[in-house]
Amino acid sequence: MSNKLQSRKGDDGKRIKATQENQTPYQFDYPIFCFRHIHRIYGLEQCTANEKSALIDRLYKLSQLTWQQISITQRHGFGFEKIEQTSIKTEIPKHITKDVTLYSFRFDGLKPFVGYRSTYIFHIVFIDRDFTLYNH
Repeated sequence: MSNKLQSRKGDDGKRIKATQENQTPYQFDYPIFCFRHIHRIYGLEQCTANEKSALIDRLYKLSQLTWQQISITQRHGFGFEKIEQTSIKTEIPKHITKDVTLYSFRFDGLKPFVGYRSTYIFHIVFIDRDFTLYNH
């Protein structure tokens, strides 16, 4: 699986390069969740207090599992599913190239949050609280 991002400058001015998500050592690491690239329309601001609480609860529980454990879990449980970029109904941030794989996790019932993985970091890009981001 490829997970390349366009080269860009980080906060310190140095170039950032993505690495392959399926490198063996990272499968046994625990995920870290990042909100740096959250979408302006599908972000935390649109969530209710209960949804925010449910999201934090889900992130905490996921952070207790390794990537390998998550990968063998049911997609509507603590697992994930791949989402085709072409199925996203809103603008995808420019730093996400065509070869980046998007994944959906569930929180607060079956509400998805969508993002991409870079090594052991999962970058949350969309919080689809009203099921309008893609066809479910």
